[in-house]
Amino acid sequence: MIISVFLAFVAVVALSAGVSSSPIKRTSLDRVNPFVVDGNSGIAAMHIVLTEPNKIVIIDKAQDEPVRYPDGTAVISLEYDLTDGSKRFLPLKTNTFCSAGGFLANGSLVHTGGAEDSGPYKTGFESLRIFNPCQDGKCEWYENPVGLTSKRWYPSVVSLSDGRLFILGGSTQASGVNSESINNPTFEFFPRTDPNPVPFQFLVDTLPYNLYPAMHLMPGPPGQTQLFILANRDSIIWDWSKNTIVKKLPQTPGPPRSYPLTGTSVMLPLDPADNYKPIVLVCGGNEKMDRTSPASDSCARIDLSNLETATWEVDNFGGMGRVMPDAVILADGRTLFLNGAGRGIAGYNSKDKKTGVVTQLADEPVLAPVIYDFKKPLGQRFATQPPSQIPRLYHSVATLIPDGRVFVTGSSPQINVVTNNTQFPTDFRVEYFSPSYITQTKYPRPTITSVSGNKNLNKGAIKVKYDQDVTATLNLKAQTGVFTAALIHYGFVTHSTHMSQRYVICQVTNVKQSATNEFTMSVKMPPNPNMIAPGINYLYINNHGIPATTAIQVSIS
Repeated sequence: MIISVFLAFVAVVALSAGVSSSPIKRTSLDRVNPFVVDGNSGIAAMHIVLTEPNKIVIIDKAQDEPVRYPDGTAVISLEYDLTDGSKRFLPLKTNTFCSAGGFLANGSLVHTGGAEDSGPYKTGFESLRIFNPCQDGKCEWYENPVGLTSKRWYPSVVSLSDGRLFILGGSTQASGVNSESINNPTFEFFPRTDPNPVPFQFLVDTLPYNLYPAMHLMPGPPGQTQLFILANRDSIIWDWSKNTIVKKLPQTPGPPRSYPLTGTSVMLPLDPADNYKPIVLVCGGNEKMDRTSPASDSCARIDLSNLETATWEVDNFGGMGRVMPDAVILADGRTLFLNGAGRGIAGYNSKDKKTGVVTQLADEPVLAPVIYDFKKPLGQRFATQPPSQIPRLYHSVATLIPDGRVFVTGSSPQINVVTNNTQFPTDFRVEYFSPSYITQTKYPRPTITSVSGNKNLNKGAIKVKYDQDVTATLNLKAQTGVFTAALIHYGFVTHSTHMSQRYVICQVTNVKQSATNEFTMSVKMPPNPNMIAPGINYLYINNHGIPATTAIQVSIS
């Protein structure tokens, strides 16, 4: 049902205008079912990004959303408050359909690309939008409809070690699959360094399955400028400062992993004890452009510490096939895979104009997540979790949040918002997935009380430096603890692509019990920006793998 009118708009804005100092709302836990439904996204959640400790920006495309501005225009972007579920509308003028995003070193969110004009929303193919996150409810989008050097639909973005963004690929018009006539095999930087897009042959060679290519910043010494890039079945190590391929890697075993045969990719946690060894894991996808084709039940991972000997190691996908999976690195370093379908491909369902029969491009929702433990031996890494009751198909999203849970929403496989009389309607329900470290009772959860002498936590990012020993204090209702720490960047999430997601383990030393139930310690920040890009990240401190009640927002430079 369409909710328009002014009163609804005023009520929503009023609810979210103030700054909340309360922690993220906690719902009652079910120790059998880790999923709890609690909230409504307001609009279809095609893209999400956590912008403040208790704020998530949700972005859809131009379509018939159930919330509208006073003039009847559909809302396609809003800020969702994790504290109470309230929403603040964020006006836009261009169509954001199938776009991308990332953060600059100064904390600004940059959102790129889009699609053709639709209703009051203008063409967004070349749009560049900037959002400076705030806690006072006053920040808005800035838009430049020609801010990119060329049209980009389904591009990818990654944060670089020099603080800029690298924007890659896409197509020049909307299509179910890329092709030579609409391919945009180019890249650009933001802030811009070249007035024209720069050709990128790899995106010619990987046609037609190369939309939303996977990219990961390669860890390494200061001054290194390398990315891991994967599209279709192919992957390379590429030097962005020299515009050269450092190494063409062996072809990925299994199916294509890129849209619309969509799998997912993650760089596993970087550990100083292992010299920050880079290991990339790819999972899921499909072999065929066929809605009846079973999704791939395979994964493959590659150790990139020695490029001359790097080979792919094949694993199963927890015993189930999945296309359109999301990969979320949890607070303890394990990876949660959820959402997606057991059959078909990514894309909108189609409806026969004469018969009204709807053809689903994906079916057999995979409701049970799996958790991957990268430290375990091959064949023992996946553990199946209790299922959700909500199908999460095309345009579903998930992200870790500071309290250690996973925010899950979306599923919009219809070409427009459809809420009834269809097998898989547009879904606005918000779920929270609580990993076992939330529901366990063996060890207490710590509470971080100060970082670098700052006690006013998550009221603005605490500034830290690379290679700095940061003093942290926490409360723990125990006589002893086993403490670990990590710096996490959640990334920009859309279409099973978690752009710039990162997990870097931080060394913990000098642990002292400073008072009853109080511990102080030194947490070593990553040594340089190739380990984690400069900007906003979140510091997690765990006790026996159990994360603190909230992570702390920091800005590393």
